[in-house]
Amino acid sequence: MKAKATRKPFNDPFDELSDEDFEREVLESLDQSTTKISLRVSKELLGRTKKAAEHRGVPYQSLMKALIDQGLKRLERVRRANESQV
Repeated sequence: MKAKATRKPFNDPFDELSDEDFEREVLESLDQSTTKISLRVSKELLGRTKKAAEHRGVPYQSLMKALIDQGLKRLERVRRANESQV
């Protein structure tokens, strides 16, 4: 039997960005070099991602890469800000 992972409460780091700022940051990160990985996602998430990518005129995998990159950057900024307050 696998042990259940415990999680800390998650504050969405994207809440502070406007939709326009978020989209600008995401699209700017599309030009980074890549490494091939395998990632399992739900059909629903994949469908939503493909629709969002089509709407923006970019490949869905590039959009996923950009979203992961921007999400991690935001989490790192939040962590640094929290560490500086301690």
